[in-house]
Amino acid sequence: MIKTKKGVASEIQIIMPQLSALSPWSQKMRNIHDNTKKLMTDISNKVVVIVRQLIDKSKENTTFTYTILTVAVVFILGVLNLIDTETKITYTSIISALIAIIGLCFFYRRLKNQEKQINTQVNQRIDERFNSAINLLGSSETSARTGAIYALHELAREEEKYRKQIAQILYSHIRSKTNEEEYQQKHNKRPSNEIQTTINLLFKENKHSLYTQDFARATEFPKADLSHAYLMGADFRKAQCQRADFGFAQCQDAVFSDAQCQGANFDNAQCQGVRFGNAQCQEASFASAQCQGADFMGAQCQRAVFANAQCQRADFMGAQCQGTDFMGAQCWGEHFREVPCQGALFSEAKFDTAPSLVLSGEINNEAIKAIENAKPYLDDSWYQRMQKIIKENKGKEREYGAPEFIEKNSEDSEEIQAITNKDWDKLEQLQNAKKVTESAKYNKNKT
Repeated sequence: MIKTKKGVASEIQIIMPQLSALSPWSQKMRNIHDNTKKLMTDISNKVVVIVRQLIDKSKENTTFTYTILTVAVVFILGVLNLIDTETKITYTSIISALIAIIGLCFFYRRLKNQEKQINTQVNQRIDERFNSAINLLGSSETSARTGAIYALHELAREEEKYRKQIAQILYSHIRSKTNEEEYQQKHNKRPSNEIQTTINLLFKENKHSLYTQDFARATEFPKADLSHAYLMGADFRKAQCQRADFGFAQCQDAVFSDAQCQGANFDNAQCQGVRFGNAQCQEASFASAQCQGADFMGAQCQRAVFANAQCQRADFMGAQCQGTDFMGAQCWGEHFREVPCQGALFSEAKFDTAPSLVLSGEINNEAIKAIENAKPYLDDSWYQRMQKIIKENKGKEREYGAPEFIEKNSEDSEEIQAITNKDWDKLEQLQNAKKVTESAKYNKNKT
């Protein structure tokens, strides 16, 4: 039977009062659901807070820890029906619980004591290894000292306790040993095996040396101090010498090819004939250093300092010298041909002939990559200055020329001959004689 529109309308009118009567109950159910959800959220948050407080308190108080363990054991026994929670607790279940609690307490104490004993034994072994190596380092036998150097190196790599002290001891050993008169007489061409081994274990040996480890990059780790050391002919190829101090050191004919020398200090050092080919020398300082005949070919010398340095016959061909300070330096024009020197300083620098330098022009990608790689080792101000030089020269064509404010360097044939022959003793004698003559002239004019 098909209902008419009037029939359907009449049925709807009958149902509507019933639906209206159910509406308040529906609203009440929604309110109950919302309140229940809120209550459960509050309870869960409070449980989390209580659990965190229990964990923190258990760390501070051992007795409280035992109490928590006891409650946990009783709860577990109840879950396993070893305790009859509905009627009574049996003697067997009580004894089982007590045995479990006592066993856990003793087991916990035993673990703590064993851990303390193990730590004590480990520290004792470390102390014994350290003291034994130090005693050997003072031996008169070269083989014993070399063995001690290896032992200290391994201990520093394995254990943190004496790591900083060992680094300081090893480079102090280089300084003290190489300044002995007997040593300098025997090893005036190249270092002894003992000293070269120490250099290798500190700076070279691929990934095994101390200064190639991650811990050496921490700011609190001591920077290598080889100031005043006697390092004639030493091999620092591919060495990690970032921020190392070579001030006043004698490094004639040493090799730093491909070395990482970012921020290293060579102020007043004797660097005649040293090879820095392809080395990373960003922000390294060679102020007042003796660099005659040194090789900087292909080196990255961005914002390095050569102020008042003696660079006669030093070769900078292929080097990157953006922002480098050559103020007051004495240089060889021929060996600066087409060297990129954007933003470099040459005030009062002296050249034997006017150099042809790259004074402006876009900096190549290799130099930019080297600048980025040097960033972790140097101050942010250095990096910002280099970014400014890069930006100022971006898109520019190369312009060649000689910088302003340079002076003609008067040649001394005897000095040039000594540099050519790599006779550094003769060169030093000539320079000392020149200083005496200049001092006498100054005093005469003063009077």
